[in-house]
Amino acid sequence: MSWPTLSLSFRPRGFEPSAADKAIKAAQQKKAIKELWLLITSIIALLLVVRVLRFALVSLSYRPPAESLSEKSEKAYPEAVLPGRTGKASWRRIPAAAASGFRIVAFRVHIPLLVGTVSVTELFFICGYIATMLSLIFTNTMGLQTWFFEDRAAHLAACQLPFIVALAGKNNIISLLTGIGHEKLNILHRAAARTCLMLLWIHAVSRASSGLSEKFDFSHAWMRWGATGLTSFTLATILSVRFIRNAFFEFFLVTHIILVGIFIISGYLHAREVDFGDYFWPALVVWAFDRVLRTGRLLWNNRGRGSTSHEYGRATVQLVSADTIRLTLKRKFRWLPGQHAYVVLPTVSDLPTEAHPFTIASIPTGLDGSDGPEEKEVVFLIRGRGGFTGRLRENAERRGGCCVPAFVDGPYGCPPDLSKYSTCILIAGGSGVSYTLPLLLDLVHRARAGTSDVRRVIFVWSVRESDHLAWISKTLNEALTAAQPTSLVVEPRIYITGPTCTIPEMPRGSYTPSDGTTTPTSPSDGEPFEKGLPVYSSLRIIHGRPSVCRILQEGIDSSTGPVSVDVAGPSSLSSSVSRVLSSKLCSPASVLKGAPSVTLHVETFGMSR
Repeated sequence: MSWPTLSLSFRPRGFEPSAADKAIKAAQQKKAIKELWLLITSIIALLLVVRVLRFALVSLSYRPPAESLSEKSEKAYPEAVLPGRTGKASWRRIPAAAASGFRIVAFRVHIPLLVGTVSVTELFFICGYIATMLSLIFTNTMGLQTWFFEDRAAHLAACQLPFIVALAGKNNIISLLTGIGHEKLNILHRAAARTCLMLLWIHAVSRASSGLSEKFDFSHAWMRWGATGLTSFTLATILSVRFIRNAFFEFFLVTHIILVGIFIISGYLHAREVDFGDYFWPALVVWAFDRVLRTGRLLWNNRGRGSTSHEYGRATVQLVSADTIRLTLKRKFRWLPGQHAYVVLPTVSDLPTEAHPFTIASIPTGLDGSDGPEEKEVVFLIRGRGGFTGRLRENAERRGGCCVPAFVDGPYGCPPDLSKYSTCILIAGGSGVSYTLPLLLDLVHRARAGTSDVRRVIFVWSVRESDHLAWISKTLNEALTAAQPTSLVVEPRIYITGPTCTIPEMPRGSYTPSDGTTTPTSPSDGEPFEKGLPVYSSLRIIHGRPSVCRILQEGIDSSTGPVSVDVAGPSSLSSSVSRVLSSKLCSPASVLKGAPSVTLHVETFGMSR
């Protein structure tokens, strides 16, 4: 039995194609580029349509939250099953059940790879992108003859450079149209860039394998520029692998910018010789556009004092625990809860323009439902580890509470709007509370303003040491106090996971309305409670690890409408939540029988779930 063999015929470099061959080759290159950009724009347009439809559905389904809980559950959420009722399958719940199944398969099922895990959606986009590029290169090549695809690979690689640069930009039209934050587009940026590198190596190897003629040898400067650009791009890709990027981020950032800059300039000088330099300058325009916007935003956010007495251009540094810093700035700009900003501390960073992203742990509005003061307090909770954050911690330890020159660039990110859900479950581990805390504060603000449908918030925070409670104790106390006169039920649960801890005894207090406000009563023994924690019977402090499954099951089973689960912290925590929400608890069958639909939001550099 003989097996069929695939023979690759390579035409030697001395082959002189006819005019018809050259015309076919040029037409195929233009067609491949057109098809690639048609596909990219179609995907972006589809995501835009999905975003518009979701916004329209949310707007049409909005009802003022003035009804009682039982009335609201039956009117606003017809698919809901109130506690004590038996759920029966209904065709009216088919859309919600289908959406639940899609979320589970697309975003919550993770596939392990050598460099980590990715969701099915991320893997689909990555593999689909690579497969599309390879099919565009190797189709219509007369039996895979290198003369037909050696230059097509370079054309396809170079034409997508503006797209790759846009995916990496903090300000880009893709995020504007799709509502997907730049931090979630980053995985697609890396996939597209590595695919581009693969195409450039196909171009280089296929050219060299047939031998370089005198016109194309390395005696010419433009050929040497091509080799220089390919080398720099290869080094940039190697240095961007996950373990190097995580372990030496500052080194990665500087070398990445330098090497990519060398690649684009060298690539332009190489392609200009054959009249294709126009592929490269649009990428520089996209990069410059992002930089101009960032610079303008930086200047605007840190503009002069105006009529205030606060000294702009500075921030207060306070050590709130052995390894955590609270960085506070006062600025005149607004942001959404859950967004992040880039902080520039010239006297702490190695480079004066070095910017680091941190989630804003405060909200721009007042807990009483008002818009708050014109000058907002921008707060960051930063864990002092190595590098920049380690130097910041040492600065705080050495100088205590002090002020340092500081500038803020932002806000960035597209956080979820939780006001349309019935129940919100906020789960954080360690410094991830800087993401969930402002979400809680915003829900309290909306409850006071009467613009939220949320009736219950389960706030879960897992920390290693009891001293870490000082990070948010005052703010949490204020939030719980502000929520008392509203119909919003807040259930804070704090888990201390260290081997030993001192759990403060929580005296029970009651809250009585007075002139439209509420204030806590003093403990009966007259002594102040420990660590400034709120005196609420609803606050639970537990020594041990949280049971994610039990927390989610209890919160979802008792909900009378859509549920939002928001997670921030270690990857193991988000993985545990994803596994639970991929189980029978949120299955399409459960939703079909009346279980509430559940949406998962994870603060991470990936796609939403």
